[in-house]
Amino acid sequence: MHRGYQGSFSLGVPVWLDVDRNVVRPGADLNFFGGFDIGYAVFGLALGAMWTPMNLYNIPEAPPNSGYDRSPMTRLYFAPEVRVQVPNNTPILPYLGITFDANWWRVKETDIVCGGVYYYYCARVAVFRFTPGMTAKLGMGFRVSSGTHIDVGVKYSLSGTGSFFFRREQWITPYIGILFR
Repeated sequence: MHRGYQGSFSLGVPVWLDVDRNVVRPGADLNFFGGFDIGYAVFGLALGAMWTPMNLYNIPEAPPNSGYDRSPMTRLYFAPEVRVQVPNNTPILPYLGITFDANWWRVKETDIVCGGVYYYYCARVAVFRFTPGMTAKLGMGFRVSSGTHIDVGVKYSLSGTGSFFFRREQWITPYIGILFR
């Protein structure tokens, strides 16, 4: 059974749930993870950045010919993580992880109609705002050489209301990366 350090890097595509897809588009998520592997569990910390393109000109309440364009919504985060894994002698390493996320969100300043539940469509200032959240991930590592795995999985994330959102927001992120142990 392996004991020691584990690290990974992954690239994902976040897809938001329950949003207007003409406005909020799939984006990119870069995630770095490092932790201590004790065989059946890994305790560590994830750091990452996520970008979600938004077509502000597609907001239904926006005035005609308003001149708004595409703008990314940015998320910076760090998250303590616990992974439960099934160590075995095969080249496949399945795992289940849970994180408690500290999220900082930012979107370009606009003066679009500020009503409804989509606060991030009409932020007054372009600063990072905090929201708590959590993520559950299901993944599988495929060994390609000693200590190196191709990491494939999916994350389900949600962000609480905090100082950025007026309601809980959710998204799913399929990802692929490299895992070292």
